[in-house]
Amino acid sequence: MKSPLPSASSTKQVLIVTHDVDWPLNGPGTAHILARRDRFPTEIIRKVIDEGFNPYYGIPKVMEIEEKFGIRSTFFFRPTYDDGSPVDKYEKTVKSLLSHGWEVGLHSNSTSTPEDVNLEKKLLEKTAGKPVYGSRVHYLKVSDDTFSNLAQAGIRYDSSLSFNKEQIDTRNTGYLVKDRLIVFPVTFMDAYLFTYMGLSEETIVPFIVKTVKKLFDSGIQIMTLLWHDNSVMMKGGRSYEDVIRQLSNANIAFLKGIEAFGIVQKQINS
Repeated sequence: MKSPLPSASSTKQVLIVTHDVDWPLNGPGTAHILARRDRFPTEIIRKVIDEGFNPYYGIPKVMEIEEKFGIRSTFFFRPTYDDGSPVDKYEKTVKSLLSHGWEVGLHSNSTSTPEDVNLEKKLLEKTAGKPVYGSRVHYLKVSDDTFSNLAQAGIRYDSSLSFNKEQIDTRNTGYLVKDRLIVFPVTFMDAYLFTYMGLSEETIVPFIVKTVKKLFDSGIQIMTLLWHDNSVMMKGGRSYEDVIRQLSNANIAFLKGIEAFGIVQKQINS
């Protein structure tokens, strides 16, 4: 059941800004990138060929953009990547994010049992050197037990729900409480916008800005944005800076997941 949103007096209109780190630190490899060269500007492909550059590692670029606008967001890291590499390969990046005010959360590979979640959570916490409270399940694959298992493992909030991939849906706004876990559905995801919704690099920014304003004007107070770090150098995904720039002109509070959790938790307990 959807819980009441924080009152206007307790918070501004909120956009939770998040990023999933889906790929290992070394990326998918040159052959993978060149097979998808049409996704990238020519200068990026030239760097891939000449320098072995990995354009899927977009975390520094995201940090640069958000620093410019005074924003801090949440990055969700997988405990183990598809090539078998552990999250500690990202230790320097994770420590840099945390020391400069960003949040690190768990991008769960498995939520089959509380023990699975706890094991993955501990791997990330060892790398981070501090507790982890937020999560998003990889591929948004949730089951009936997912939220209970996350809560039992000490996760306090999650952002893995999407009720509708093909259009912006008010069910994907605000928050819910499921099995003692606060859940922020994904309102906007870069991948869905370009695939299921058929937006282009030219249309995505005005669409997001117009839709955000429309939803806020309708009384919605919390939305969640997911923009993958590996997309910020791709055609389309490189629109991220313009999205943030234009939204910065509105009366919006850009928050990390843990900050939004704090607002909601205070409201629930008051």
